[in-house]
Amino acid sequence: TTPLTALLFAEICQQAGLPDGVVNIITGFGQTGADLIAHKDVNKVAFTGSTGVGRLIAKQVAGTNKKVTLELGGKAANIVFDDAPLDQAVEGIVNGIFFNQGHVCCAGSRLLVQESIQDELLKKLKRRMETLKLGDPLDKNTDIGAINSKAQLDKITKLVKLGVKEGGEAWTPNCEIPKKGFWYAPTVITGVAATNTVAREEIFGPVLSVLTFRTPAEAVAKANNTPFGLSAGIWSEKGSRILKVADQLNAGVIWANTFNQFDPASPFGGFKESGYGREGGRHGLLAYLKGDN
Repeated sequence: TTPLTALLFAEICQQAGLPDGVVNIITGFGQTGADLIAHKDVNKVAFTGSTGVGRLIAKQVAGTNKKVTLELGGKAANIVFDDAPLDQAVEGIVNGIFFNQGHVCCAGSRLLVQESIQDELLKKLKRRMETLKLGDPLDKNTDIGAINSKAQLDKITKLVKLGVKEGGEAWTPNCEIPKKGFWYAPTVITGVAATNTVAREEIFGPVLSVLTFRTPAEAVAKANNTPFGLSAGIWSEKGSRILKVADQLNAGVIWANTFNQFDPASPFGGFKESGYGREGGRHGLLAYLKGDN
C-alpha cells in the first residue's frame, strides 16, 4: 500500500498546483532505493523501515556529505499500573498493537501490567479482542487487515511458536479468518519472561507479549530490556508517577494514558537500534537545512 499512497500524494500535489518536478516519486524494490541514495544530487536521505536495512543505508552514506535520518524498528512497552483506567487502557492496548495489523514500528507489542491487576486487565482485553473483525481494510467495519506477505506471515507464525516453546501461552479469539490472502488472528502470549524472544525481537504482526511487574523500578527495567528504543506508553492516574517513569525510559516517544497519537508539530524518532534523527516538527525540518552566519 505504500506506493499507492505515495502516488496518490503526487496527484494531490498536482491538483494543488505544485509545479512539475518539485515532488518526484519513484517506486521500486531495494535496489531502487540504493540507487537513489548513491545519486550525486541526493544530499539528504530519510528512511523508515527495518533496522537491518537502516544499517545498510548508514554504511552506504558513510564517508559522504549526505545527511541521513533513520526511523527503524521498535519493541514498545505499554506499561499499565494498578491505578490506571482499565477500560481506557484496553482501548489503548488494542489500538497500540492491532492497528495496521501490527505493521507499525511503534506498535505497543509488549504489555507490562502490574501483577495485582493482571487477571482483571486480561479478562477485559480478551473480551475486547473477541469483537475484532478481520477483512478488507477499505471496509470501515474492519479492524485488522491482511499480513503484507507470505514471508512475513511465516515469520510471525515462527515467532509465536517459539514464544510458546519458551514457556508462553498463546490465546486467540474465535474470529473468522478470510480464505484468500495472508492472515493472522490477533494473538496474546501470556507467561512471557523478559529474556524470551517474543519480548525482545520485533514481530511486526498482531501479536502482544504480556509481562508482569510489581514495582515501577521493575517495570522500567523490563521496558528498557530490548535493543530498541522507539516508543512506550504509560497508564496511571498519577501524573507524578507518569513523569518519573517516563524520565527513566529509553524511548524517543512516550505516550501517557493513550497510544499511537501523532502531531505533525512534534518530532518522532527513537534511540538505540530504533535509529537516529527525528521526523516531524522543527527537529525534523532542521535535518534538511544547513546553518550559516
